[in-house]
Amino acid sequence: MNFKLNILTLLTATVGAAQVNFTNPDEGAVVSFQTTAIEPKETKTEGSPYFDENFKYGQVLINGKVKTIGNLRYNAANSEIELQKGDKEYSAVLKRNYISARIDDKLYKLYPYLDDSNNETTRIGYFIPLNEGKVKLLYKPEKKLRRGRTGATNYDRTVPPRFIDISDYYIQKEEEPATKIYLRKKYFYDLLGKENIKDFIKENDIKPFKEEDAIKLMQFYNNNIL
Repeated sequence: MNFKLNILTLLTATVGAAQVNFTNPDEGAVVSFQTTAIEPKETKTEGSPYFDENFKYGQVLINGKVKTIGNLRYNAANSEIELQKGDKEYSAVLKRNYISARIDDKLYKLYPYLDDSNNETTRIGYFIPLNEGKVKLLYKPEKKLRRGRTGATNYDRTVPPRFIDISDYYIQKEEEPATKIYLRKKYFYDLLGKENIKDFIKENDIKPFKEEDAIKLMQFYNNNIL
């Protein structure tokens, strides 16, 4: 598939790597916006590390301002924004909290979050923010590679490794690390306070298991409770 790459601010790239310097007004210094060459691997797996393997027109933003445009896609297994460099070459956008990307009208931004297996461990990953305000509902598109299994005998089935969808929702309160949440009434009560939202849920027939209703609930909380 042939995509035209239109990069306004990238410098001349070599086959191995490309690097662009921007001035970060928040830091008052030049920062490095670097892409590294990625070699596609021929691995026999089921599924894909992408929710959409096609590169699409997108924007790379520095501190919320567009600095680069081009063909982008999100690698949900590696948690990386990939930038197309040619028909078969692509690079990974450097992970910095002031660098984000917009792909197909979805904003991918780095947020700190608590590890689900250890609530004392904070990690950084890409999320799609679903609302604005001090308290945000975040969607974390994610896949992982599940190990395969080789049959011990001719009668045992060989199972190849495969990518599985492990996407989740999180809530972030101001600058705190985001916490995983299930889209159920009980979890919103626990995190936002039952007394704050129960009347709104009842009067407006809000069904938090629906993403659009969960967003309405977050908007109400930010606009009327905080």
